[in-house]
Amino acid sequence: MITNGAGVDGRAFTIPTSLVSTLLGTAATGYLGLVSGYLTSFINAGYLINVGDSYSKLADTEKWLLVHETAHVWQGKNSKLALSYVFDSCLSQCFSGSSAYTYTAGKAWSSYNVEQQASVVEDWFKNGSSESNALFPYIRDNVRKGIV
Repeated sequence: MITNGAGVDGRAFTIPTSLVSTLLGTAATGYLGLVSGYLTSFINAGYLINVGDSYSKLADTEKWLLVHETAHVWQGKNSKLALSYVFDSCLSQCFSGSSAYTYTAGKAWSSYNVEQQASVVEDWFKNGSSESNALFPYIRDNVRKGIV
């Protein structure tokens, strides 16, 4: 599901529905909700992609944002725990700020944090999604193979 919700400083963010059910369950029913929330956190039915003010621009000028956030969905679906990319993203942004998205092409895919990986996919898309693009090996060897 895509919404016009936004995070800190109006940033877009994507979360598994298991996190939403955990938070709602805890808020609604206290301790019992917390227990049932943790149980449902292992059952992830989907993702909420929150894009803030960019919502009305996704089809035109900001398709790249949808690509970036969908890369986070891919990370969640290809991880042992759907929430792992959320924790990595939070840590990366807390300790590195906006540089959490900055990467130098040519390094091992696994050396990039989740925001850098999503930025690689985004930049490949922005530059035409070509197999001749220098970022394509990441798409071919990691994204298409489901290797986080």
